[in-house]
Amino acid sequence: MDPFNIDTFRSAAPYIYAHQGRVFVVTISRTTAESGKLSELVQDLALLHTLGIKLILVYAAGIDLANGSHCVDTHHMQALQAEIAEQRTQLESLFSAGLINTPMAGMKLRVVSGNFIHAKPAGIIDGVDSQHYGEVRRVDSAAIQAQLAANNIVLLAPTGYSPSGEYFYIDALDIAAAVATTMPADKLIFMIDEKTLQASRGQRLKHLNLNQAQNLLQRRKSISTAVRRYINLAIDACLSQVPRVHLLSTTVRGALLHELFSHAGCGTLISADDYDDIRPATIEDVGGIMSLIKPLQESGSLVSRSQEQIERDIHSYDVIERDGFMIACAALQQINHSVYGEVACFAVHPDFQKEGHGSRLIKHVEQKAQAQGLQHILVLTTKALHWFHEQGYQKQAIKKLPVAKQKTYNYQRNSRILIKSIV
Repeated sequence: MDPFNIDTFRSAAPYIYAHQGRVFVVTISRTTAESGKLSELVQDLALLHTLGIKLILVYAAGIDLANGSHCVDTHHMQALQAEIAEQRTQLESLFSAGLINTPMAGMKLRVVSGNFIHAKPAGIIDGVDSQHYGEVRRVDSAAIQAQLAANNIVLLAPTGYSPSGEYFYIDALDIAAAVATTMPADKLIFMIDEKTLQASRGQRLKHLNLNQAQNLLQRRKSISTAVRRYINLAIDACLSQVPRVHLLSTTVRGALLHELFSHAGCGTLISADDYDDIRPATIEDVGGIMSLIKPLQESGSLVSRSQEQIERDIHSYDVIERDGFMIACAALQQINHSVYGEVACFAVHPDFQKEGHGSRLIKHVEQKAQAQGLQHILVLTTKALHWFHEQGYQKQAIKKLPVAKQKTYNYQRNSRILIKSIV
């Protein structure tokens, strides 16, 4: 029997629920369309559709324009029309597949194309008449919305039509960005042919807010022209009310599903807000906190706490949560009205322990303690001694604890005592 990962499927449930009814604009690159990867991508897109996601797909086509010029003369336009028609036919045929023993067996998908993009000529660029090269004038969002409401997948070619009936070639990325901002879409997903965007030390850049994205463009001179354009388009889209823009590499198999339905993802998310922001816990977070700390309690890394205890002390907790999944938590508790506070129930999910969430959370707790007038923070730990040392906490003897804490110290557990002054 083929292995079936039940835990992975269950962990995707919050994302399946969260994405239902959402509008996603997804680009399909020319390289993907011309490679053997297109069939798998269509299968993944079909799965998204069956899960209730409303899809607008923008596919790319194009020919090499001399010296990087945006001029599309009549000869070029005829070649483009043929290529665009071929790409559309190929995509429509792949979405129509439903053979038994294939991932799309039994699916009945309707793909709709049309004159949803109103165009205007790009005009004269650098002294050259662009002729049939155009720009987006207007997106017929009402017509697109009607097709999505009818449970159709909307397929957009890199073309647009003027009120005078002229036919213009428009860059697919410009169309995708215009459609996403006009609808507006819940996500704009660029399927890029470059490798996953990485930080200077080689780790994947999982999330960038707008300031971080701008700084990256200014600092990193090695970023290719193509990726720079994706990032700039993402920034503009976020500024125009698109909540999330994803950059996913087509070199990663199943990147679309991995990014949308797993906690860790596989691409780079760009958003206007801090995606994994720290916030005060609420009573609705108790279940997530319990799930997060349960393995640590079972291993003895954390002192056992009942659900009732967490509910009672929920006002002292701060959490980092992503799409309904608890990434990290910590509680700050003042010790017997003294100037000492204790960091308790500090936990970061194993899948996110190398992303800096722990350091952000402990700094947040320290700032919270300062605002409350506390002067010292202590931690009792059996496992994370070195990590807390790196955060500025110093090992101390039991006699350094406040008297009230000395009386409740568990000698059998033999936790290390770490204290940091925050005055």
